[in-house]
Order: sequence, then C-alpha cells, then structure tokens
Amino acid sequence: MKKRIIAALCAVMLLPTFSVYVNAEYKESDLKNAVNKAIEWKDRNDSPHYSIGTNNSNLYITALKRMGKKYEYNTYLLGLDDVAAGYNEENDASDMQRTALATLASGGEPRNVGGRDLIADSTYYRDAAAPIDKEGVNGYSWALITLDSKQYAVPDWAAKNRNDIIVGILSHQNTDGSFDGSVYATASAIVALTPYAATSGSYTITQIETGDTFDISPRTAVHKALDYLSAEQLKDGDWGELRATAMAIIALDTVGIDADGDDRFTANKGTALEGLMSYQGRNGGFSANGHNADGEATSIALCALTSHLRKMQGKARFFDFTVEDSITLADPTPTPKATATAKPKTTTKPSSKVTSKPRATVKPSTKSTSKPSGTLKPTKTASPQSDADKLMPSFIPRATRRPALVGPVEMIGPIQSLEPTEPPSERADAPDAEKNNAVPAVIVTAAILLMLCAAAIVWYLNKKGRIPDNNILKRLIDNFGRKSADEPYKAKRHRKTEEYRHYEERERYNQRRKYDKRRRK
Repeated sequence: MKKRIIAALCAVMLLPTFSVYVNAEYKESDLKNAVNKAIEWKDRNDSPHYSIGTNNSNLYITALKRMGKKYEYNTYLLGLDDVAAGYNEENDASDMQRTALATLASGGEPRNVGGRDLIADSTYYRDAAAPIDKEGVNGYSWALITLDSKQYAVPDWAAKNRNDIIVGILSHQNTDGSFDGSVYATASAIVALTPYAATSGSYTITQIETGDTFDISPRTAVHKALDYLSAEQLKDGDWGELRATAMAIIALDTVGIDADGDDRFTANKGTALEGLMSYQGRNGGFSANGHNADGEATSIALCALTSHLRKMQGKARFFDFTVEDSITLADPTPTPKATATAKPKTTTKPSSKVTSKPRATVKPSTKSTSKPSGTLKPTKTASPQSDADKLMPSFIPRATRRPALVGPVEMIGPIQSLEPTEPPSERADAPDAEKNNAVPAVIVTAAILLMLCAAAIVWYLNKKGRIPDNNILKRLIDNFGRKSADEPYKAKRHRKTEEYRHYEERERYNQRRKYDKRRRK
C-alpha cells in the first residue's frame, strides 16, 4: 500500500510536466535532412522526367531550382515544348502558369516555349480563350505570381493588366477573410497580394459572395486572410491536408511571419511547420492522406520547406526569380541520368542564367505551327521579344477594361514583414488561451496533491490504531481496503475448515469399522 501511495504521488508531481506543451523549434539542419530524404524518395519512386508538365513535376523542378540543386533541367525543358504547344481553353489557367514557372526554373524563356508566349496565354490575355477565373481565385492568384516572378511587363493591348488581376483576386474574398472558402486558395492569394500590400491604394470591388460594392486595399485583404488562416489552424498545427498546409507556410514566409514560432500560428500541439512535418513518413516521402507517400504531396512539401529555408537564410522569396540566389544545401544524391526518350542535343548548352531573350539553342516545336484545338490567340498576337513593352498584336484586340481605383496605385513594392494593424481573432487553441487555462490546471493539480496527502495521513493513522472504531473513516477504510484484502483469506480459511471436517468424519468412520470388526471376532 505504501508503494502505491508513493507511486501515485510521483505521478501527480510529474503531471504538470507532461500537461504543458513545450514548443521546440526546428533547426536548420533538421529541415535540410528532411529535404534530402524527400529528394531521395523522389529519385527512387517518382522521377519528373516521366510526367513532364504535370503539377507534380512542375512544382518539384521549381523547388529544386530554388534550393540550388543540380539537375538535368535542360532535359526537362525540352519536354515542356510539346506540353506548352498542346494547351488550349480547356486547361486550367493555374496549370499553364505553373508550367511557365517550371520553364523559368529550368533555365528557359516562358515567352517562347513550344512556339508560344506562355506568359501572355496564361495571364494577361487568357480571357481571349477562356475566363481566367474559371477555376475560381486560383487563376487570378497564380497569374499575378507568374507575372511578378520576373517582373514581366504587361502591354497596353492586354485583355487584363495588373490592376484588373488584383481587383479579380480581391472580389473573391469572403466576409470571413477567406478566398473562395478554401485554405489553399487563401494562402495562394496572400502570396500574390503581399508584394502590393505596402504600396498599393484601395480598389473598388464587387464582392462575389454578397454582391456588395466597396473599397478595399491589398493590405487589409492580407490581414483578414491571415486572421482566417489563424482561426482555421487545427490543434496539431496543420490545416487538415498537406496541400493547404504547405501553401499556408509559403504564404507565411512570403509575408515575413515565422511559421515555426509565431504565436498566431502555434496551436496546442504544434506550429505550422510541425504540422507539415507530421505528413512525412520514415521513407522520406510526404503523404496527402497521412498514410502512403505521394509524389505531388512530396513536391509541394519540398516547395514549402525550401521557402522556409530561404527565409531562415535571408534569401529572396520563393517565387521571386528576379534574384538568382540559392540556399546552402548539401547534395548527397547523384545527378539523375537523362532518360532515353528525352536526350538533350549535344549542341544544346543549358543557360546558367535566365535572360530576357529566348535561348537560341532551343528551337520551337514543329507542332506549334499547326493550330491545335482551341489555340489561344496570344500565340499569334504576343510574339516573344526581349522588350515586352514593344509587343504589338497583329490585330487590335478588344479594349482593356480599366479598374475603378480610389487611391494611387504603385507597382510592385516588396515588403519584408507585415504586422497586423488589429489583434488577431482569439482562438481556443491559441497560446494566450493556453496561458489563461494554465491557472485552473495548477489549481486542480494542487487539489489532487492535497487529497493524496490527506489519504496517506489517514492510512498511516489507521495503521497505528489511532482512529477510533466508531469513526466513519475507520468504517470506510475497513469496507474499502480490508474487505477486498480479507476475502481471499476468509475463503482460504473456510476451505481448510471444510477439509478438516471431512478428515474428522473419515477418521471416525474408520475407527468405527475397526471396532465393529473386533466385536465380530
């Protein structure tokens, strides 16, 4: 009994240690190891050369370039010619825009890939073939990300300029701060709007959710979106799925918020970065559903990890290709060999830097001369040239719509951090709530300790016989403790009594038989 009381006291004393969550930030070396393990998994299971042009491969190539890894980018770039030539109005604009980013990451010129201007076709002239927001706000968000990746100029004859695209993004924001009610779409919109949050004025928009018309600035929209992300974060630090969690981390890095330490994005059981790392398996791959590793999930997770490493090392933002810098990352894996189906020509030399002029060694595919089904008009009207301001269409397109602006709007003005003007909305799982709940937890722990101490004192007094027999504590102890302890003893004693009685009966019977035998004789 004494040992049990001591063990219970020790357990209660250690309880506060386990009940208080201690946030251990990830070291840079831990993230690098996670990146290397994920790359090794991709090399073993999911080579991008077998799925050129898909979101999976495009994101992976972009991540490799932004982390400074050596790779056969030229081989991948050659495969993008046919992919770009086959795009039409049935394809989502965001898929084309990510292909343009992958072209840029591979050392190519997105304005001359597959014989077409992929920047024009997927961004400022997309409406000539299909609405840019056919898939929602993602078409607008990735269009702005793509345009700003190299500070591409928008010509006067474009169907939409940067202001139109910003208005399109802002109109998709709901009253709760989200964009189209999606964490992934909200994070993408934050990435797109952040460069304009410091310098742009207000825009007059018509909110799609309610139909109301009002003025709003990108800065206010970003603050509302951050509050939404903070409120939607789960207790494990993630947002319910890897794709949304990875994009949210890229958004936080773009804004300048620490995804592994900021109180606004630290839940009960982990930070946003810890939520992302919970999706990585022992084999190095990331899973979208928490079970089996998935190629596309690993690719977007690598983008998020690379973005966070770039922030930790003071590099440019993840989608900012205007600065040719890379993170310090060891390269333990060998350079993958080119496949037999896509061998680079011996005369083709990969360009080390992305220039504004198209590469002379990369020739447009012959397929681009023929008109595929639903070919976008900018393929003819927006010919790739070094100076985008001098681009002139072969015919006069429809007039460009002008956005209604309230204040002065300046073009891209990058910001390092974005502090909220208003305190973020309170959450039940926020660190402040944890601190407020710590006081009741301490009171409960102290009460349990006092109860255990009182029980130990009563047990000791009862053992020494200092508690009267008629005392209620004495009766409780006897009924609770001794009853269960005496039952086996009583049963054992009862068995002995029965055996002894049977033994005595047998002995008397045997003695009587002996007596009867002697009498008969």
